[in-house]
Formats: sequence, structure tokens, C-alpha cells
Amino acid sequence: MLPFSLAAQFEPPASGGIVGLQQARQYLGHNMRVLVIGAHPDDEDTELLTVMSRRFGAEAAYLSLNRGEGGQNLIGPELGEALGILRTEELLAARRLDGARQYFTRAYDFGFSKTLDDTWSKWPRDTVLKDVVRIIRRFRPQVIVSVFSGTPRDGHGQHQAAGWAAREAFRVAGDSSVFPELAGEEGLAPFTPLKLYRSTRFDTASTTLRLDGSAVSPVTGKTYHQVAMESRSLHRSQDMGQLQAIGPSEVRLGLLEDRTGPGGGGFWDGIDTTWSAAAHDSTSIEWRDQAHRRKQAEQAERGELLDARAATAELPVGSATAGICESRANGSARPCAFIPVNGSAPFITDSTRESPGYHATFGRLRLEGVKPDEPYYLRHPRDGAMYRWDGAEIATRGLPFEPPRLAATLADGPATASSVPLRRFSYRWNDQSIGEQRLPVELVPAVDVSISPAELPWRRGARKSATFSITLRNATQDTIRGQVTLEVPAGWSTIRDSGVVLAPRARRVVRFVVRPPAAIGDTAVVLRAVFTGAARGGGSAEYRETRRVVNYPHIEPRGYLQPAEAHVVFLDLKLPPVRRIAYVRGAADGVPEALQAAGFPVEVIPGRDLTAATLARYQVLVIGPRAYEVDAELLERNDAVLDHARSGGRVVVQYQQYGFFFGNLAPWPLYVASRPPGSGDRPTVTSTPAGTSVPTGLLGGHDRVTDEGAAIIVKDPASPLLRVPNRITARDWDGWVQERGLYLARAWAPEYRTVIAMSDPGEAPLEGGLLIAPYGKGTYIYTGLAFFRQLPVGVPGAFRLFANLLTPGPAGR
Repeated sequence: MLPFSLAAQFEPPASGGIVGLQQARQYLGHNMRVLVIGAHPDDEDTELLTVMSRRFGAEAAYLSLNRGEGGQNLIGPELGEALGILRTEELLAARRLDGARQYFTRAYDFGFSKTLDDTWSKWPRDTVLKDVVRIIRRFRPQVIVSVFSGTPRDGHGQHQAAGWAAREAFRVAGDSSVFPELAGEEGLAPFTPLKLYRSTRFDTASTTLRLDGSAVSPVTGKTYHQVAMESRSLHRSQDMGQLQAIGPSEVRLGLLEDRTGPGGGGFWDGIDTTWSAAAHDSTSIEWRDQAHRRKQAEQAERGELLDARAATAELPVGSATAGICESRANGSARPCAFIPVNGSAPFITDSTRESPGYHATFGRLRLEGVKPDEPYYLRHPRDGAMYRWDGAEIATRGLPFEPPRLAATLADGPATASSVPLRRFSYRWNDQSIGEQRLPVELVPAVDVSISPAELPWRRGARKSATFSITLRNATQDTIRGQVTLEVPAGWSTIRDSGVVLAPRARRVVRFVVRPPAAIGDTAVVLRAVFTGAARGGGSAEYRETRRVVNYPHIEPRGYLQPAEAHVVFLDLKLPPVRRIAYVRGAADGVPEALQAAGFPVEVIPGRDLTAATLARYQVLVIGPRAYEVDAELLERNDAVLDHARSGGRVVVQYQQYGFFFGNLAPWPLYVASRPPGSGDRPTVTSTPAGTSVPTGLLGGHDRVTDEGAAIIVKDPASPLLRVPNRITARDWDGWVQERGLYLARAWAPEYRTVIAMSDPGEAPLEGGLLIAPYGKGTYIYTGLAFFRQLPVGVPGAFRLFANLLTPGPAGR
């Protein structure tokens, strides 16, 4: 089964025309199946997938062990699970271009790991292997391509895990004694792939096969390399934009294992790819894929158009019925029944309208007893760094998301969720400036509950009470009466609201003042917002969740649910003695809001406002993580940043990537790079001002400390950064999340002073995580410490240390 149509879902209906017909036909009459296995969303060999799918008509797929939740986000605020949703949608957008499909395992991207052992300490090896074997037995590829080797030369421990899993799964997928429950519980019989290749795009010496990507596609009029680069450029959250160059381009592969016996060196040599050799059982994936492609071709050839619409983008569950409309235009003379596919929401036909070549059905969906839409892998809390698939349909496990619950198809018989091709229900409206716009229709909670602030750093002694706002949104057409409550820990006091009346489609904000007990023992507590309303048909229903939507122009919107909770962290924190702090926001940067919530006098300003007149109003200027990448005007006004320090201000720069270092944007030379294997001391850098060239051997890679509990070595105990206004102790390094730091400086001029050192297990200490230097009358600080991860989640020691960084002192102190 193809989990999603290859056509764009939220454009006006189109049959695909000649292009759709040709693309569908190229997959018919043969059986070629290839699975590419990597670790992360950006690891896939996009050109290989494009050549296989769009040139050879092979059923190609990419299996990513995780969804990239541990990375950074260049285009928005999403991190963690929300970032995983964004990157999953980016992969699906890429697959719609290159023609492949997408799979995942249960693994959660916990962040960078340097060794395979570190990865296996967080991902159960057998569980990952089982998930890879599951996809092989379901997808049944004759050829597997591993992106990685499974050895230390892959670098990232998760890359090594993907390489190992590909090799091991190739070995055991056909063994009935390995994971026999997949056959008994999921109907997945053992399957033996015939060839195993490894991508050698970075290892030409091991290349045994080259595939031409420079040929021009007769369907698109572009080279396959161009299509692949367009596909890869959809990884926008990862800064993966690519040029669509024409000219020579090749996919390089190295053959690792071949079960076909001696033969030619071609990719498909020795493999019977004829349709007569494929499984012709109507339940087999080969048969179903061919049926799907035939339906696509027939629809394009006959000029059949299909649309499925609702009057709103949100259908509230629990309501009696919701109106929908489906229409179909048939350019051929063949009569064709229109049958909606809507999972557990029964469809009631109200009326139909027919005219020559056109058929419309109007009806309602029963939404009582139906749950809201939510990614299946987020329905339960994770087990460490592994998602739980409890209750997910067998056929859903490993898919990006569940097949749409509100969809339609053209079919001659009863339609099911596996009918193809599907058209997901959408809501359309007209924007007079650009024309028709569409959103997918999703099932949502009848009442959405959110709480603000969701994260509150509470300085001990700074306040006696706090106000939380609970926003209720009624998604139904009914008036709902109920009670809103803020659940607080024992010993806390709160003013509780009386009854609430929510008008149809209305929003209501209720405020609660809470006061903790005089003696606060815990350092962190959770407050929970609840709305209890009358349910249709009697009784009551509780609502405890808020719905968020990940939505960007290059992807399909995707909603998910979060508990309506506020996390309060109590801090023993002294604020820096400054009146105003300027902050230039970086990528996925929630630091300024966290600082403001804790009482720091932070004001967010854009790069374009970095002028001498503006900065004169601030004692401290903070540059957010990767800000030089996401704010082009900051780069243009870097002289103003340096002038602020030169004239007596304090500048704190959080981690930046290569452009910052190689552009020589710091006041004194400062460089980042990986430690070469077996290297000793860092290279010497002279104290020439900014503008020096990069020392030889420092290009590429970067130092980082991935162990969030790594020991800290104090290099300068007298440094005010560790003493004023908060005395930093070993306890302040407890509770950090995901990593200590990244893009640590590897070489620096003698003007900089080191403050701390740290290292991952078995490695030499790295001193470039916190550097401070005088510049003119002021101070310049560079830190690779991952404050952007620590402060938004309320790590107490991170707040205390950051306050010290923002505290003015003598130049260079």
C-alpha cells in the first residue's frame, strides 16, 4: 500500500494529465524494489531515489531510523517532537518530488553521539533491528542500499547504528527464526533481499557501480539530478538548499553482498524483475502497488477529477454531525461511483446532484465517539529515546503518519483506507490577492485548552504569587457550559473560577492567581488546566489538551496535541545589575522569552536596529544561537556589535556555525574545527585583529560535548563569570539536557581567557566552550554552551551562569 498519494494534496483537483499518466505507467509491468537506509531525515541519497523511481520506474523507499528531533531548526521555533513532525513533513514533500516513499523506526533522535556504544545505550539494539526487519518484510525490496558503513568512519554514532542495522537486517530478514512474531502477529513473512550496496558518495575508492543522474527526464524536462536537488532543498529546517546544476552527475555505490551469484555488474543484474516473477497474490505489496499505479494511470487517462471538501478546516469530535461535500468530474463516458473513506466516522448521504460528466454528493459525518487526529507515535509518552506504537494499526507502524481518516477515492466497489488513490478532505477559501487556498481537514477536540505561561522560572523571594491565563476555544457550533480548573500541588492556593459558558466557535480566557506555600521544597512543579463541560447526550467530558500546528509554505500542515500544563521551576537566582539588555534572536531561539519570564530586562531587537544610537541604550548585547545565519542584517552590522564592546559594552555571542568563524566576525581570531585524530595541542593563533585568514587544517568539523552530564573542570576559579552575582558550583551543572555544548572554539588568540573545560568520556578536555576577552573598554564573550536548550526548559544552573555572563565588570572580566 502506498501510504499517501504522490499528487499534491492541497492544490485544486487535477487528473495529472500527460505527466501523471507517464509517471504512473513507468512503474507498470515489472517489479523493481529498492530500500535506502539511513539514520536521519537529511541522510537520504536523494539522487539515488530519484534515479530509481523517476528514471527506472522502481518502487523506491527511504527508511530513516529517526525523525531528526535532536537537531536545530533554521526556520522556526520547533524543537524536539515538534521538530520531528516538521522534518517528517519535509521528507514527505521531498518524496512527492522524487517519487519514493518514506518509513521510520521507533527511534527518537536524542542528539549527537560520538560512538556506537553511546547510541545503543539509548536505543535498544534489538528493537531498532526489528523495526528495520519489519519494513524489509513489508516492503520486500530486492536491493538494499545502506547510506553508512556501520563503522567509526561514519562519525555520528547514530550513523554507525544505521549502517549496522542495514547489514544485519539484510542478513536476518529472510530467517524465519528471527522475530517470528512479525509473521504471527503482523502477517509479515520472512523475505530475503538479494543485493546489499553502500553509498560511496564520500568514498570513491570503494565505488563499484556508477549510475548517471545527468540524463534529462522526458516527463519533467529536467535532469534527474535537478529533481533530486529540488527534493533535497525541501529540507529547509536543516539549511539544505541546493543548486540545480546541469551537467555530469553520478550516483556512486559499492557492492557489499550479492546473493544472485556471478553475473554482470549492473544494479539489477541477476535479479528477475519481470512482472511474471512477482507475487501475484492480491494481498501482496507488489500486486497492490501495481493496482495503485494502474488506478493513477486510468484516472489521468480518463481525465477524472476528484475533490473532497468540508466547510471548515477543523471538525470537532463529539459533535453530532458535520457537513461535508464531495464532487467528481469525469471527463470520460465511464460511469464511476464516488465513495468516501472516513475511518470510524460514518458517512451519511443527504443528497446527490448529477449532470453530464459531473457528480456531487452532500452529506454529514457522525463524529460522536471519535478521537481527535494525532500522530500515532505521539499518543503515548516515550520510553526513553524510543516511541511507543501501542494501539497503532499494524499496517501503520513505521509510516510517517496514519493514512488520512477523512479521505475519498474513485472506486467501482466498497472503499477502504487502502483504496487508491486517496483524496484527503480539505477546506478551501479565496484569497483575493493570490487566489484559491486550501488546508487539510482535521478532527480536533471540541474544546481546546491552553495555559500561559507554559514555562515559568520563579525566582525564590522575588514574588508571592503568579497569574496564569487559561484560554478555552470552542470548536463546535453548540454552546458549551462547564467548569475550568487549575490543578495545583498540595499546599498551593488558587482562586478558582465558577462556571464558564462557551458560545459557539468562541474563545474565552480565564485567569488564575496561584500562591505557593511559604516553604517551597520542590524545585519544579506542574500545574494542569482542565475544562469539564457537558457532553452531548448527557454526562460530562474533560478536556486537558491544546492543539498545535506545524505549518510552513513548503509542507502540509500537521496538528498535534500537548497536555495543557505549566511547568514552574524555582530558582535561587540573582539577576545581573543592568537596566536593559538587547537580544538579537537566533534560530529556534526561545532564550529571550525564558529570560524575560525570570525577570531579566531583555528586549528583542532585529539586526537592522544595531546602530550606535540604539545600542547606547543597552549595557549588554546578546547574540542568539546561529543568529548570523538567520538575520542577514546582523551580519551587515557586525561593526556595530564590535563597536558596542569597544566603547565599554558587554557582548555575549552564543554558538554560531562556520560562517561566523571563517568570516572573522569576532574581535580577535577565533576558530572552530574538529580535533584531528591523534592531535595534541591546539594550533597557535596570533593576536592579529579580526580579518586574519583561517589557519591551515582548521576547516571542517567542530568540537562538541554530547554528554549532558560531562564533568566540568574549572580553569579560572577567580573569574567573575563563575562568582558574580551567582556563585557557580558543581550543582549548577546538574540537570542539563541533551548536550553540554556545540561549536566549541578550537583555536583562539591569546586575548581570550578560558574559564572552564569539559569532555565526553575518554576524550581530552576541551577549553573552547566559554571564552572571554577584553576589547577596547568593554568585554566580548563567546560561548558554545547549549543555553538554547537549557533555558527554555528551566535548567536552574543555566539561568545562574547566564546571569553571570550578562553582568558587567572590568574589561575582559
